[in-house]
Amino acid sequence: MTQLLDRAASARRGLPSVHQIPVLGRFLTWLSPDYGGLVGAACFFCWSLTPTLLPRTWIYQAMVSGLTATIGYALGVLLAWVVRLVLRRVRPDLLTPARRTRLIAWWGLGVAAAVAVTWYLADNAAWQTELRALMDVESPGPNHYLLILLVAGAIFVVFLALARLLRGASRRLRRFFARWVPPQVALVASVLVVGGIAFWSWTGLLYPTLLGVANDAFAAVNMETEAGNNAPGSATHSGGPGSLVTWDSLGRKGREFVSSGPTVDELTQFSGVPALDPVRAYVGMDSAETPAGLASLAVRELERAGGFDRDVLVVVTTTGTGWVDGAAADALEYLYNGDSAIVALQYSYLPSWISFVADQEQVRLAGQALFEAVHEAWLERPPSQRPKLIVYGESLGALGSAAAFDSLDDLRSKVDGALWVGAPSRHSLRRELTGQRDPGSPARLPVVDGGQEVKFWGGWQEPLDLEFDGGPPVVFLQHASDPVTLWSWDLMFERPEFIDEEHGPDVLPTLDWYPFVTFWQVTADMALSATVPAGHGHNYGGELVDAWLAVAPPDDWPGGRTEELRDMVHSFQDQKTGPFG
Repeated sequence: MTQLLDRAASARRGLPSVHQIPVLGRFLTWLSPDYGGLVGAACFFCWSLTPTLLPRTWIYQAMVSGLTATIGYALGVLLAWVVRLVLRRVRPDLLTPARRTRLIAWWGLGVAAAVAVTWYLADNAAWQTELRALMDVESPGPNHYLLILLVAGAIFVVFLALARLLRGASRRLRRFFARWVPPQVALVASVLVVGGIAFWSWTGLLYPTLLGVANDAFAAVNMETEAGNNAPGSATHSGGPGSLVTWDSLGRKGREFVSSGPTVDELTQFSGVPALDPVRAYVGMDSAETPAGLASLAVRELERAGGFDRDVLVVVTTTGTGWVDGAAADALEYLYNGDSAIVALQYSYLPSWISFVADQEQVRLAGQALFEAVHEAWLERPPSQRPKLIVYGESLGALGSAAAFDSLDDLRSKVDGALWVGAPSRHSLRRELTGQRDPGSPARLPVVDGGQEVKFWGGWQEPLDLEFDGGPPVVFLQHASDPVTLWSWDLMFERPEFIDEEHGPDVLPTLDWYPFVTFWQVTADMALSATVPAGHGHNYGGELVDAWLAVAPPDDWPGGRTEELRDMVHSFQDQKTGPFG
């Protein structure tokens, strides 16, 4: 159709058609899309503009739309091939429609696609505005819908060209094999060879290479020190006086962790009574060759700093780069007036989102090794001299933190409490408990055995019920709008339970599920999940104060100070808010 329209228009203007320009004409002919594929691409592009969990920048919307349109095109081509295969047997005359019929079909597709895309873009603007209002996010001004179309179109064309190259290679191989074998065998053989080479090129060559390049790049970033982070002057912080590990060995996120947090003076000023200097023990991944070696060094560093002599000891499994949430650490230290210890180690150079997709085993090994080493040293002390032992993990760290326990009973027999924030769906205990939830309770916030031992809390916008009857408390803190807690490969093909339940207070009621599309939408939301204001997405601020009070309440905490501390920690997080702040 494009050739016919171009030639007709050029003839009216007396100009040469692009198809009369040899190189450009051959390229456009080679790239000309399949009708069924375009139907699929148009449908998936429109679905990619439907409501999702978080407000988006235009570039992320364009990426999601371009990828999902490509998937829709591939599925449309496959479906069209199946239809042609069936028609070839039952109604072969329908495979060669008249020229007028073809023109009507192409024009009809063009008009329908234009109307649908315009409609969905307008709907996208409406739900983006509504979602920003729910999360108290200012509008960025005029939306870049033309840029969305252009960038998404460019992504689609790149993948279409790649598919054309693979198809061309398959056809050449088919003609080559057809010299010795039947055509059907040649077709199957050529597809298998090209598909196998493409699969090997990705899994055996490109993927490992890209992962190695990323590891080298982030290893270089790990050596940098963020402006304002200086070696601590306190002996209770790793990298400070008397430390078993050097400042330079801690890594970028480790140096950020030990150089921040409230000082003794700030804690004393807040509480009104003399405070202790909190213990922050940390080991960078360059300090030992194995997770067990890192964990052993972390325990020795914790002992040196006096961590086992504090009122509470928190074992933290970090995210990919070794990041520890400063809001969680600050909240705990203010609650205990410095009579606290936190121990953590780094196990990777890669950011959490890469580690989550590429290497989840490493975080599990690190989480298990650190807890077992700390727990063994903790057991060696008389029961009356042991600090309260708490496990903590956020995001990927929550996944690794759970690896040390076989079951809920095993967890509660070894610790005095557990706090997991924004835990992924693959978190072993979360998945098990969700499957065992009480009838009628939602999958998003399950109730297990009446909530006596385990609490799932959705944050400050949800009802607060963190009272435990007895025994080590376990709390899962997870926002309704946190894509990290909802992401799963199953989103490609299966309708999740949370879609059909009552949505959370900061989730649009029109949020729905579409095959493949929702998976890419939630994946893209993960990249922006920590940039929205505290209390939404994967940004947990002052809510951590309430969570700590449920899991490890200090004996002498004045309840009247809770709101004040909550606001303080919340403001700490707001200062770090990303592009939506």
